Amino acid sequence: MPARQEIKEFLDSYQDELTENLQELIQYKSVKGEPEEGRPFGPEIGECLIRILEMADVMGMKTSNLEGYAGTVEIGEGEEMLGILCHLDVVPAGNDWEYDPFAGVIEEGRIYGRGTLDNKGPAVASLYAMKTILDLEIKLNKRVRLILGTNEESGWKGIDYYNKNAEVPTLAFSPDAVFPVIHAEKGILVFDLLKEYSTDGNDYQAEEKEPSTRGRVKVKSISGGNAPNMVPDRASALVIGERKYLQEKIAEYQSDYPEDIKLKTINSEKSEILVKGISAHGSLPADGVNAVSHLICLLAEMNLTSGNIESFIKTYQKLIGTDYYGENIGCNVCDEVSGQLVFNVGQIEVDEKEARITVNIRYPVSYQSEEIFRGLTDKISKFNWLLERKEHKAPLYVEKDDRLVESLMQVYRDETGDEKAKPIAIGGGTYARAVPRGVAFGPLFPGQPELAHQKNEFIEIENLMLNALIYVRAIIELAAEEKIN
Repeated sequence: MPARQEIKEFLDSYQDELTENLQELIQYKSVKGEPEEGRPFGPEIGECLIRILEMADVMGMKTSNLEGYAGTVEIGEGEEMLGILCHLDVVPAGNDWEYDPFAGVIEEGRIYGRGTLDNKGPAVASLYAMKTILDLEIKLNKRVRLILGTNEESGWKGIDYYNKNAEVPTLAFSPDAVFPVIHAEKGILVFDLLKEYSTDGNDYQAEEKEPSTRGRVKVKSISGGNAPNMVPDRASALVIGERKYLQEKIAEYQSDYPEDIKLKTINSEKSEILVKGISAHGSLPADGVNAVSHLICLLAEMNLTSGNIESFIKTYQKLIGTDYYGENIGCNVCDEVSGQLVFNVGQIEVDEKEARITVNIRYPVSYQSEEIFRGLTDKISKFNWLLERKEHKAPLYVEKDDRLVESLMQVYRDETGDEKAKPIAIGGGTYARAVPRGVAFGPLFPGQPELAHQKNEFIEIENLMLNALIYVRAIIELAAEEKIN
């Protein structure tokens, strides 16, 4: 078995090649698109998968493409398999980047781009960890398979297809979260809250029990958000109202609001209100500023006419507002293992026929999804809102003293010197929960900013190489005949 320093020096010799390959993969705009033959989640994701498999082929590894739903890269021999679970798809870039999000710009030791952290950077680091194992001829007692999913951000059909059509790993880790080791991940719910308007146009009076008023502002439509698992950084409303009055109400709200609000004249009657927020991962809404919720709250402070959309606005303010714990909508729960439920409004579309909100919830591991839905439906039914279920991923929980957790914890401590680190729970969801025995492991180190799903996402090249080294050590610890003393 080579010594640790020898492994590090060997891996470091690949740094330029590794970063160049990552830059190339970032240039694929691998956001979910229209399906094509062999590319079920769009051409860019499909081409990105083909390209990384070509890279692995050149390195001498076994590869396979499961009809575009997933890809595999494998080394080693043995009956058991260690899986490394990554994905190549990304969420939309959003707005206001300092660098082209799909260019892979290197600046001051950082690679910028959508997917550098989530999850192309870790995928490439894992690939080069496997190449190092192969080139150094380190003997394995298990096969090691890098499994590359293609729609982790939009439904998990890719990994589901893999599990139905390929061998499921004996044990696995997913470099798609933070260090040290994630032993618990909250459950994930994605659903729509829907308000269909009655034909008599009188929902406002029926729900709010207030007399009809003429009002000074009529709302025609509301739109915002890019994906359920992103905090929306843009939202807009088309309104009819006196411009001076709109400007006054915006100025009042702006006094306590940190981001931009713009008023744009459409014609002599109509104006557009555009609210800017700050994007963040849907599991961490407190890290962002939800433009949708702030737009609704701004509109609710105006003297609105009495109508369907205005009724919806008032109800939204009452049930959701700017809260991200579900306190007013009937689902605020918490446990000692994974903490509080998190509630994120990711998207909204409102017109004169209906209002539709797409919500992403992360619920504590000791709860069942039906408990969450029960509290929600009891609350929203009083306002004639409907709930349409879309996605559910059950929580992940692995005991802290499980050998998989303890082994990876030791690798992390050895490579970072962080002896105080302990396994943690998160609200994010990784492919680790897609297999019987898996945990998330990296790539973000403690104290570093969480930039997944945010603008100006980047990974530091130094940390990218440390990730690769940690994954070499993890493979050795979990799948090699000999260990490093």
